[in-house]
Amino acid sequence: MIMSRESENFLYVLLKNRMFILKVFAIVMAITVAVTYILPKKYTVKTVILPPEEQASPSLSLGGLSLGEFAGFFSGGMGYSLPLMTTLADVYVEILNSRTLIDRTILSTGYIDSLDLSERFESDPEVALYMARRSFRKDYSATVTSSGFIELQVTTGKPLFSVEISNRIVLLLDSINTSITLSRYRSSRETTENQLAVAQSALETTTASMIRFEEDYGTIMPTEELVQVMQVLAEMKGRYIETSLMAGSIRNGIRSGTTAQILELESEAEALKQAIQMIESGSGSGGISLGAGLSNLPPALIEYATLQTDFEMQLKLSAALELQVEQAIIQEENIQSSLRILDPPSHPGWKSKPKRLYIWIEVFLATTVILAVFLFSRERWYQLQIENPEAWNKWNDLMQDMRKDFRKKKK
Repeated sequence: MIMSRESENFLYVLLKNRMFILKVFAIVMAITVAVTYILPKKYTVKTVILPPEEQASPSLSLGGLSLGEFAGFFSGGMGYSLPLMTTLADVYVEILNSRTLIDRTILSTGYIDSLDLSERFESDPEVALYMARRSFRKDYSATVTSSGFIELQVTTGKPLFSVEISNRIVLLLDSINTSITLSRYRSSRETTENQLAVAQSALETTTASMIRFEEDYGTIMPTEELVQVMQVLAEMKGRYIETSLMAGSIRNGIRSGTTAQILELESEAEALKQAIQMIESGSGSGGISLGAGLSNLPPALIEYATLQTDFEMQLKLSAALELQVEQAIIQEENIQSSLRILDPPSHPGWKSKPKRLYIWIEVFLATTVILAVFLFSRERWYQLQIENPEAWNKWNDLMQDMRKDFRKKKK
């Protein structure tokens, strides 16, 4: 196989400067090896947290409508209305990378003292904290893996200090998560208590109306037609409450859902409201069939049916909200950690930095490239002097003039 002219020139230049190449490599690699052994060792501790799950607590239900939906209270996760393609793991990573968590970690682990920043910035602690935060972010990372796990890495000069910082970060994450969840539970309980007060007030009003009705008309034994009307009204009112609360919860971000779902629920609620008003007013328009028909029922029976269904719904709603308040109090008092650690922080066993072999290979390759460029550039320069002396003399004269300019400035 005949060697190409470029390869021949390349080999010729290398062999011609073989001693120079060996000396350069010997000096550079000796310095590199010495520096890599002087560099301080660093230890990386890796912690893996399982993907957080929604905290779904068992709740009571009433006619297919959960008590949480009656109260506008929905269990789940940290109470966020997450954007599209966002998971709770992404939320946790944002908390882990937040300035609040990092500052708390720095101040509670003595990280500033480990960098000797307290003495340097004793009169300005904010600058010390800023410098410590910059250094901390360089050796800290919190990411979501491709499988949805949360990976936490902390690197310091001491393995046990890395373990301590990792444990502190996990505890702070759990503390922040617990405080957010507790705040959500407390807000939900207060909302439920307000709705309970409204429901009890409505129940008292309905009860008073029932008493006045019985004083005026006496006790009425419902007929078969009236029972049918009351059943229809009770079912429609229950469905109306369920649909209205569901649409309001989605619109206010308490529960996830799309705009199309909101519009559909609101349209259904409006249709139910009109049907209820139609039945309660005694109007038979719209083609609604209720057995014997409302036109055949006396007005007193229609009023009694309205009051009775309102009373039953308010009574059930009040009882449901009372149970929901008790459940919210229990959840608030017995909140537990939702973090599940797959790989807890532990001694790494071996340093992570510096990776001496990688550094040696990188320096060797970089030196090879620089030497090749330098030798071929010098060889080309020499050829230019021989092959084209006129061009070389022109550049040589220019260089001499430039040197004279610098000498004049020095004088």
